[in-house]
Amino acid sequence: MRVLYMSHRYHTNQNTIMKGWKENGHEICFISQYEGKIEDYTWVKPVVMGYGALFRLIDKFYVNVLFRKRPFAMDMRLKCGWPPILKMAKKIREFQPDVAILRERSIYCICMNAICRHYGIPTILYNLSPVWDYHFKDDLPHRIVRRLTPRFRMTPTDVIGTSYEGKVKDKDSYWAPFLMEPQMSPEEKVYFRNDRINIFCIGKYQERKNLWMMVRAVEKLGEKYPLHLTIAGELSNHFHQEYYDKITAYVKEHGLDDRVTFYCNLNKTRVMEEYGKADLYVIPSTGEPASITVIEGMAFSIPVISGSDNGTANYIVEGKTGYVFRDCDQKDLEEKMERILCDRENLKKMGEAAYKHVKENFQFDRYYGVVEEIRKRQKEVQGR
Repeated sequence: MRVLYMSHRYHTNQNTIMKGWKENGHEICFISQYEGKIEDYTWVKPVVMGYGALFRLIDKFYVNVLFRKRPFAMDMRLKCGWPPILKMAKKIREFQPDVAILRERSIYCICMNAICRHYGIPTILYNLSPVWDYHFKDDLPHRIVRRLTPRFRMTPTDVIGTSYEGKVKDKDSYWAPFLMEPQMSPEEKVYFRNDRINIFCIGKYQERKNLWMMVRAVEKLGEKYPLHLTIAGELSNHFHQEYYDKITAYVKEHGLDDRVTFYCNLNKTRVMEEYGKADLYVIPSTGEPASITVIEGMAFSIPVISGSDNGTANYIVEGKTGYVFRDCDQKDLEEKMERILCDRENLKKMGEAAYKHVKENFQFDRYYGVVEEIRKRQKEVQGR
C-alpha cells in the first residue's frame, strides 16, 4: 500500500508508525508545512511543501508586525495557511497514494483533501481531539469545515483524563493510540543510580508545562527522599528564554542545584538516554492534547505520572503502571509521587508492568488495524 501523510511538521513521535509501515512492505510519502528544529528522519524524510507565495507575505506581516509581541502568533499559519496548490497536486499525482492521512482541520487540509478527491484518493483525518467528549460543535461553520475535510477521523486521544462519564462518542472517529517500541526491559534496567530516585520530565519552557510546580514538588519531597529531577525542555524563542531564566534562578536561590538539572533542546538520542537513567517519569502539564511521553517512559520500564488534563492520561493503568493526579494540583501531584517513592521494590514492579503494557498495547498492528477498519467503512459508504 502507498500511504501519503500531511502534517504541519514531521514529529519524531511518528517514527514508530513510519517504521511499521516500511517494515511491512508499504511505501510512505510525508508532506510537511515546515521543518522543525529537533526531528529524527531515520525512517522517512518529509517533503517540506511550505506555503503559497501570497500567504507567506501575509504571515510575515502578521507575525513580525501586527502581533510581534504574541508568543503564539506563528500558530496562525497552522489553521489558515494554504499550500502551493500546483506543486502539491503534482506531488500527489506522482506518488499515487492508496490512502492519504491528513493532519488537523485547516485550510491546508481542505486544499489537500480537495486535490485527493479530484484524483479519487480516499482520505482520513488525523487530529488530537478525543473520541469521547461532552459535546461536539454542530453550528454552520463547523458543519461546513467537516464537509470540506475527511469524514472519518483517527486520533490517539480516546478521552481527556480518565473519565467517560457524561461524554458522548464521535461516531466517525476511531482511537488509534500512539505507538512505542519497547526500549529497555526490566532485566536491562539499572534503577536508583547514585543511590537516589531519579525523576525525568520533558516540556517546553512555558507556563502550561507546569515545570515550576514540578520543581516545588521535588523541593518538598526531597526533604524526605533522596531525589534528583532532570528537566529536558525546548528553548526556541525569547518567551521560552524568559521562563527558563526565572525557573533556573529559583533553583539557584533555593539551593536546589544538586537536586535539579536542566537541559535545553536535546535531540532524540539524548532524550532516550535520560529516560534510560530515570526511575520515574512525570508529565505535569495542563492543557496537554496528547503526550506520547506517557508511553515513552513506560517503554523504559519506569512508572509514569500524568496530570488529568492530558489526552493520553488513560494510557496509564492506575496503580499498576503509574498514577494520574488532578490538573494543576501540586498537593495531589506530591501525594501520587509519594505513593511510588515510598517503596522502591514496588516502583520496580510498576516499571515491569509498564514495559509489558507497552509491548501488548502500543505496537504497529493496533494502528494498522484502525486504518484498515476505516478503509473498509469508506468502501461501505461509497457502495451505498
